[in-house]
Formats: sequence, structure tokens, C-alpha cells
Amino acid sequence: MFKNILISLFILILGSFFTNVYKNQSKDLENKINEKNQKIYELKKNNDIEIKENIFLKSPENIKKLADRYLDKNYIIFDSKNIEYLKINEKK
Repeated sequence: MFKNILISLFILILGSFFTNVYKNQSKDLENKINEKNQKIYELKKNNDIEIKENIFLKSPENIKKLADRYLDKNYIIFDSKNIEYLKINEKK
């Protein structure tokens, strides 16, 4: 009888120990996943802002406004119809 109680108590303590170990491991993994998700969110947010700024700054109207504001008045403005694109035929 005493032997059965001792074995049951040992199994209970051993089970509690392993449960606690796995619980702590899963908690650590969850924290790491949350940190990574937060970093991904911040990077996506920064990327979206930079894409919007890039689109804003590339538009011809905004280029002209920024040029009027920050450049001397003796710069040359090109119309898009006057710009020719260089076509390169690369064959290797």
C-alpha cells in the first residue's frame, strides 16, 4: 500500500515537472513570436510610409513644387513628351 502511494506521488511530481518545463518553453516561444510579429509590423509600416513618400515625391507636380521651393530659379523643366528613352538591345 505504501509502495503504491509512493509510486503515485513520484509519477505526479515527475508529471508536474515535465508539464512546467514544456509550459515555460512554449511561453518563451510565444514571446519570441510576438517580438518577431511586432518587428514585422513596424517594418511593414515603415515600408508603406516610404512607398507613399516615394510616390508623392516622384509625381511631376510635386517635383515642380519642390524645385520651386528649394532650387534656384534657373533650372530647366522638361516635358515628358520631350524625353526620349534609350532602348538597348542586349544579346549575349
